[in-house]
Amino acid sequence: MLPVRQAPWPVGGLKARIALGLHRRGRLCHDTTHSGLRGPHLSIKRGVFAVLADNKRLLVLFTGVLIAASAATAGTLTLQGPSGLSLAIASEMPMDLEGSVPALRGQVTVSPVADIMRDQPLMLFVDDAARAMTHGAGAQFDLDTAEMDDGDHALRVDAIRGETLIASTGSIPVKVLNTVAPPAVEQVTVEEPPLLGGPRPPFIKLYKPRIFHEIVYFNNREGDLEKHGFIRKGRVYITLTDLMRHIGGTIIWGPCDNQIEVHRNGIVVKVFPNRATVCVGEMVEDVANPQEGRFVGFKMSLGVKTVRKQNRTYVPVRPFCEIFGVVTDWDFQQDRAYVTYQG
Repeated sequence: MLPVRQAPWPVGGLKARIALGLHRRGRLCHDTTHSGLRGPHLSIKRGVFAVLADNKRLLVLFTGVLIAASAATAGTLTLQGPSGLSLAIASEMPMDLEGSVPALRGQVTVSPVADIMRDQPLMLFVDDAARAMTHGAGAQFDLDTAEMDDGDHALRVDAIRGETLIASTGSIPVKVLNTVAPPAVEQVTVEEPPLLGGPRPPFIKLYKPRIFHEIVYFNNREGDLEKHGFIRKGRVYITLTDLMRHIGGTIIWGPCDNQIEVHRNGIVVKVFPNRATVCVGEMVEDVANPQEGRFVGFKMSLGVKTVRKQNRTYVPVRPFCEIFGVVTDWDFQQDRAYVTYQG
């Protein structure tokens, strides 16, 4: 039984106070103070609800249903069913109370509030008749009250899993009043504050990507490299293929992976991956092998090892170019190497 306590001062006075409390199980204890209340104070002896109303706010607690909303205002209305689980009804049309029942107009959205229901497939019942069903969790129902007759109706949402009922809000009474004009919404005039710094412009955040330039330039033109160069131990490395493709020459691979020959203007260089030593010389005629000839040369060090990675052989640019008489200069301001050659 819900006890109702009425304040000793008159309803039309400056203040009125209503204290609502539940029985021993006590799931709700609400104590609200309003100033300047107008209109009737309603108390019904069935012990099931008490209403304190004015022209701005309503607080209604009745049999199995709790309503907390603004009178004649659009937004979301929360209704608690007999089971203690609630429904949220959202509408762009003003919603008010007809007696103790919320009045709905136009298109509304119905969704359960409790997590135990939002995580399950749901079924919407209108007047105990199945109206819609969702197959996934966290859904909501769009209900067009224009398809319903004006008058009293009941809404219920059940959470189901297969053929098993998980939870239910129970039947919640509502009223449809599409043919009755909605009450006027109180217009509140808000004074705009003075402009400080002008109007707020839209926030825009842009990303300006960094444009990478190759580290090696050939005859003052940026190198067109298939693999980006890098610096290691103070030396600029690029792939042997990229270097010879720019300065010209022939590369002979094989038959083994570690056998590489570079030919340019009569100079032959044998390169060994991951080693600093190369063989520099030329090919001379050989009676035993007249087609290929015979290599005659000497060993020399590049100062740093060649690098083999990702199926590519990288060579240090300056010492390798010096073998062919190609000049390499380093620009300390722009951090790039300039390779200059004829052609």
